[in-house]
Amino acid sequence: MSVIEGIYHNPDTGTDERRLIRCDVEGRLLSAHAAGGAATGMLTWAFHPGRVPRGESATTDPVDLGESHPFTLLVARKLGTASRNEAMEIQSSVDGTRWLPAAGIYPDANVAWYQPDSGNDYFTVQGRPVGRFARIVFQNGNRVQSDLVLELAALAGA
Repeated sequence: MSVIEGIYHNPDTGTDERRLIRCDVEGRLLSAHAAGGAATGMLTWAFHPGRVPRGESATTDPVDLGESHPFTLLVARKLGTASRNEAMEIQSSVDGTRWLPAAGIYPDANVAWYQPDSGNDYFTVQGRPVGRFARIVFQNGNRVQSDLVLELAALAGA
């Protein structure tokens, strides 16, 4: 397999895009990911919802993992104020409109969701992507989040 950077004509948009192009030994196209991460096996995003009132939720913008992405693990991180009854979920979508919880990675966790016992300044949630798109939904608890930061990483081969 070879990975090169080149210009890919996107048939969906009709535009030429700079992509990392992955080919098999015969030169056949395997995938064409946006330059800057997919070939290394990891992509990351940071979201800054900022202030989130008590009992309210914050949903990140969706991220496009690519049509035939190599990612097998999603990791979401929360950095903010410990808040009792807070929870975080990774959601995924096949079409970008219908959202469901991403699959859980532990035998006792069916979905990618976590609620710390009494809140935490920071915690993580892991899940498996089901589809092309992913996002984070954070449900705040009993304390105002004054400067909430949410991060999402997509990892290949994990």
